[in-house]
Amino acid sequence: MLLDLDVAGLGFGVAYGSDFGHRGFTHSLAFAAVVALLGALAHKRLRSGFALAFGFLFLATASRGILDTFTNGGRGVALLWPFSSERFFAPWQVIEVSPIGVSRILTERFATVLESELVWVWLPCLVLGFLFAASRRYLQTYLSR
Repeated sequence: MLLDLDVAGLGFGVAYGSDFGHRGFTHSLAFAAVVALLGALAHKRLRSGFALAFGFLFLATASRGILDTFTNGGRGVALLWPFSSERFFAPWQVIEVSPIGVSRILTERFATVLESELVWVWLPCLVLGFLFAASRRYLQTYLSR
């Protein structure tokens, strides 16, 4: 959700395609690194090591920008900001782009977006999570012999 704070800029006159507009700097890998660094500074409160907290938070934050490159709308994602203002899309735009604005949430279009995200984001994540947990359990059993 942190990454989509950039939508608020639209109400203040920030152009959609600006570096500070929607899917601009907040969707970049540099922003993900800064968020991860700030979060990792609290690694003790998270009961984690610094590197593990940084890695998890970086992947979690960067994945949002990367997933947005798979949507079929908008102007792309500024993944390489501040080094480049170029906006990127993935080779396959299979995720339905979500409409901007609260008034558009309870519509038929939003139901299509949710279905698309379930199929292309949440289902693969659940499958990968299950496979990761199963392989971890298997390795723990196998290595403890």
